[in-house]
Amino acid sequence: MDTIENLQKILTSGPQPHLLTGEQYKASLRDGRQVFDDGAKVIDDVTEHPVTRRAVDTYAKIMDLQFNESTQDIVTFVDTDGQRKARGWQVPRNRDDLEMKRRQIGVANEVTLGVFGRPPEYGPAMSLGFMGVIDRIERENEQFAENIRNFIDMSARTNLLSTDLIADAQSDRSVPRMERPGTLRVVGETDDYVVLRGSKVAGSSGPNVHFFTLSSVLGEGLGPDAAIWAAVPVNLPGISLLMRPRTSQQNINSFDNPIGVLGEESDQFIFFDDVELPKKYVFSLRNLDLLTAFFDTGVYALWHILTRLSFRAELFAGTAQVLVEALGTDKIPAVRRTVADISAYAQVLKSFSFAAVDRCEEWNGVAVPNPSLVSAGRYYSITEYDNVISKLRDLAGQGLVSRWSKDVWDSPEFSDKLGAYLPGHDVSAREKNLISNFVWDMTSSLGAARLGHFEKVNATPPAAVAEIVYQSADRSTAAEFVRNYLREAAR
Repeated sequence: MDTIENLQKILTSGPQPHLLTGEQYKASLRDGRQVFDDGAKVIDDVTEHPVTRRAVDTYAKIMDLQFNESTQDIVTFVDTDGQRKARGWQVPRNRDDLEMKRRQIGVANEVTLGVFGRPPEYGPAMSLGFMGVIDRIERENEQFAENIRNFIDMSARTNLLSTDLIADAQSDRSVPRMERPGTLRVVGETDDYVVLRGSKVAGSSGPNVHFFTLSSVLGEGLGPDAAIWAAVPVNLPGISLLMRPRTSQQNINSFDNPIGVLGEESDQFIFFDDVELPKKYVFSLRNLDLLTAFFDTGVYALWHILTRLSFRAELFAGTAQVLVEALGTDKIPAVRRTVADISAYAQVLKSFSFAAVDRCEEWNGVAVPNPSLVSAGRYYSITEYDNVISKLRDLAGQGLVSRWSKDVWDSPEFSDKLGAYLPGHDVSAREKNLISNFVWDMTSSLGAARLGHFEKVNATPPAAVAEIVYQSADRSTAAEFVRNYLREAAR
């Protein structure tokens, strides 16, 4: 089934020609994709299967925001053709466009609570990043540059969802990259398509989207056949997704797992078995030199990561306040300082996100968030993340282990005793338990552990981000001032 034709057909039955409702979005995922659960069993329908259904439902809620009067003007825009389209695919031309994208991230965060690193509005980030270096792509191949423009336009017209596909499978590093069987590469080519064989990993939210945005990363030993930027339909014949072990139980409820009930962001092993990728989706091929622009093309993705985490950090601060008020500890100076520390983390990340927009740059007519500020904000966000999570756990104290399920609270044998022995401050014992469940899901569950690791290695690990900060932060003026001052002082 052709993905674009399927989307176009589904759109004809909806209220908007370029916007999918939540139900239309679900229908668009029934496209013949090959997805296997963590037991290697086929998932016939990702919208119904217990492993994937909750996440799809959460994405559907975000899609419905496009038709909500209070959010429509934030998550969509009116294009130059007079048609309303998804804001994620708007090519930003100025600061105001970037600010609207920042607000869109916040609106989506209210649905996902920030626990999905690849929500719908994130998908266009890599494609927009290609626009920032379109001059370099044009020098390689004008058709590739046109392919990028066409893909962005087509994606806006069909409300297409995508996610990144970047990381290689972890394997013996002593083996050269092109000798590793799993390294994704081109193994054949015709006038109409290239043939891909190998694998990729992560592809977070792959079962929930229509396309992967494939971007090779330059590194030692990479050969030209593995150098490819492209858009890849998830349902192409020869592509299969094998999901990692799940981090949540199937039968959960909003009391016991108030965050987990949203579903989990799936990661998977993606196999390419001689996949014929149409050349209209190829953006760069066998150009190792162009791969040096990886961090430039990732500027929107990295800014989205920072901005999403800034909104999530505000949720950390709000949770801390709700928690200490329920425990009656909000008047204790040490507790107030801990809440202040969590609040400061949120404020710093928010400031970096705002500043990156305010000091945006123009690349090839496209407005991009300030890369240096984005990198510095990203570095701070990941180096302090564990510290903030630990502070939330400390504030919760005994509550993280003294929690009981909805079934227990509903039982006549224990509900009255628990209610009498465990009251909160101005909240019932049951309400206090729900707050503790929320903090558990946020800081200590298997899902929280996966997300914490994801935040720290998302797109680039801390050491790599630190190197970017070292290279991009301009210290030359201040350094020269110090040198001149010391020369004068030495006289």
